[in-house]
Amino acid sequence: MKIKIEEKMDNPLLKRQEITFLVEHQGTATPTRLDVRAKLAAMLNCKEDTLYIIKLNGLYGQSTTQGFARQYPSKDAAVAHEQDYIIMRHTKEEAPPAETAPPPPPEMPETKPEEPMEPPTEEKPKEAPKKKKEPMEPPTEEKPKEAPKKKEEKPKGPPKKKKSS
Repeated sequence: MKIKIEEKMDNPLLKRQEITFLVEHQGTATPTRLDVRAKLAAMLNCKEDTLYIIKLNGLYGQSTTQGFARQYPSKDAAVAHEQDYIIMRHTKEEAPPAETAPPPPPEMPETKPEEPMEPPTEEKPKEAPKKKKEPMEPPTEEKPKEAPKKKEEKPKGPPKKKKSS
């Protein structure tokens, strides 16, 4: 990974330097923000906690990434001026603490062994009053629906005059 600084601009009002750079990463994936930050801080002879990478943009079809960073004189100045989400991007991601074994599933209350049940006695359901059967109509054959007829196309434009002979 090679870093080439394209432009360095001082911003005395906010007491920082704004840096535009290119990262060449031939044959590898786009480097992480933390990797670029470490290498750029070494090039600029500053501490990593005073340097914030604002933007990394991979160039389409190339192994080059364009970036923009801000360097502050102290960490306090950086925290005062940078937005919270930028600061959160630069915190080192630590592995979450190893979780202990999940708690055992809640115990089921003890149940008494089931006693054999007597088969239910079969009761005949009450008969519903009988309805008179109505004669059924014979099934009719359904005719397939015909496609709607196409409208005759009228010629466009003025009507043609008939020649008289």
